[in-house]
Amino acid sequence: YYHMWWTCSEAKKYWTKIHTWLEKMTKQHIDFKPELFLLGIIPETYSKELKYLMVNVLTAARIVFAKNWKNEKTPTQEEVIRKIMDCAEMSKLTFEIREQEDKEFYMIW
Repeated sequence: YYHMWWTCSEAKKYWTKIHTWLEKMTKQHIDFKPELFLLGIIPETYSKELKYLMVNVLTAARIVFAKNWKNEKTPTQEEVIRKIMDCAEMSKLTFEIREQEDKEFYMIW
């Protein structure tokens, strides 16, 4: 499974794209390691808000990748963005249920 999810050339391109997106979103260096991208093990050195964003983006990316694992092509950019937006929407609802302020949500997203 490791090859299919990480070392396969198509999988590597996919995760490289996700890595690039995360670095552009956060304006920070993010390690390109399978334990982060595949298992969601995020170092303690990142801020709470950054960890929250990374968990959501990486979870969305893994869900879309798993959904398409039998296809010859990796998921499209549109599929990944759609799933990330779904996660953002659920996050917003969670903030509303917990009666947290909108500014907290917008600081993360």
